[in-house]
Amino acid sequence: MKRRRTQEVPLGSLTVGGDSPVWVEAMGRRPPGEWVSCLQEIEEAFSQGCEIFRVAVFDERGVSGLREIKKRRRDLPLVADIHFTLQLAFQAIEAGVDAIRINPGTARDVGLLESLIDFARDRGVTLRIGANTGSLPPSLRGKKRNEALVESVGLCVELAEKKNMRRLILSAKSPDIEETIEVYRRLSKTFPYPLHIGLTEAGGGLEGIVKSSVALGVLLAEGIGDTLRVSLTSQNPVLEVKVGWEILEALNIRSRGVTVISCPTCARVRGNVVLCVQKFRRAIAPLEKVARKTPLKVAIMGCEVNGPGEAREADFGLALSSGGKAALFVRGTVTAVVPQEEALEKLIDLVGKAIQKGEERSR
Repeated sequence: MKRRRTQEVPLGSLTVGGDSPVWVEAMGRRPPGEWVSCLQEIEEAFSQGCEIFRVAVFDERGVSGLREIKKRRRDLPLVADIHFTLQLAFQAIEAGVDAIRINPGTARDVGLLESLIDFARDRGVTLRIGANTGSLPPSLRGKKRNEALVESVGLCVELAEKKNMRRLILSAKSPDIEETIEVYRRLSKTFPYPLHIGLTEAGGGLEGIVKSSVALGVLLAEGIGDTLRVSLTSQNPVLEVKVGWEILEALNIRSRGVTVISCPTCARVRGNVVLCVQKFRRAIAPLEKVARKTPLKVAIMGCEVNGPGEAREADFGLALSSGGKAALFVRGTVTAVVPQEEALEKLIDLVGKAIQKGEERSR
């Protein structure tokens, strides 16, 4: 699919937009003032593939925490999320953050906002203008929400451009799927800047995952989006990072680690595919971080109908068959037919060795 080309904008060690990948962002649950636990949360998210981390800064203790975090992770693309108290944004910039997220609905002091734009521009800090349906500016609340979202972003962009500030990333989020898609389409046609996409207040668990996947999937399939966040009601940001990657991989936009293709199972299945997949995932999990450098496709299939075909298309495959047997495939070729009770262990061994070889080649 063709990606919409946007202006390149630096964000710490990354470049957003242009030919850069679609980056995965997460937002912390722990306040940065509690910087030890906040940093632990960041490290856990990054171990799962997070690439940009956003923290809510709402007091001066949080600013102090940002300094401590940046001392230990200078390479971390860190975004400070500021509402109402714009003075904290100045302090966050001095603490070393790479970007400030401001909301047009909560940044109401225009004079102070202009000063912040100057301050960020002069220090090479990116400004993310992020509107939400739940916090629209009072002057726009009588309009249709999609129009109000786009206009609120536009007013801030206009203010930034007058100050010769071009390091901008834009977002405008809604909990409604159709509204989110429509707003981002309009932003994409109106502005040259990178877009951070997401469905806000999507909910938790399966509901939130499905709603976010539908909204982000449509936008990404249309080439819209330069960074993304899957906003889930959860105790920590790890799940939203994992779902974000799954969306990108499903659309063949980015790939990392081990992708498992497995049959949904039916009455024809020749063995316990569900258990095979679960055991395979558990066995490979310790190698997942290494596997990101060498993406692999692994097929675990349950019968002779689609099993051999899917297994041949994967890097490694296992296809269960009648008589308690299973065929092992390596890049399209059957390398062995073994008893089912031995097949999974052999597949895990093959994949593990391939991951390790990929790690050695990348050094």
